[in-house]
Amino acid sequence: MKSRHLKSIFLLGFIILVTNLTYGQVYKLKTTSVAFKTKVNDYKWSDWSEWEETSVLVVMDIDKDRFTIYSKETQVYDVAEDEGKTTDSDGDDTWSFYCVNEDGLTCRVRLVRLNSQNGRNQLYVDFNDMKWVYNLYSLD
Repeated sequence: MKSRHLKSIFLLGFIILVTNLTYGQVYKLKTTSVAFKTKVNDYKWSDWSEWEETSVLVVMDIDKDRFTIYSKETQVYDVAEDEGKTTDSDGDDTWSFYCVNEDGLTCRVRLVRLNSQNGRNQLYVDFNDMKWVYNLYSLD
């Protein structure tokens, strides 16, 4: 009986801990620069533009499955599917999310940690005809 009671307390404690860890997870990031790329034709993309200095707030709201980028025009991306994490041969990590913006257009939002470049962080927004990437850092 005592063992059963102890297991119940442990289970309840675990549930409370997990709930507290996942409740209210909002991450705030700040951009330092942005670059763009456009589709030239069905088979070719332009080169990346030169980096432009920027200072834009990015909010990742885990509870709402949403990315919000407070650029000149606010960008809102709702996550339709978490595509998971991959690691390339350089040891760089990419978390990919299939998203829908406020106009109903689909895109992919990717968070990249360039471990091969001293842990530099980037956020990519990839549409069918245009892509942009922000260098960023965490405010938390």
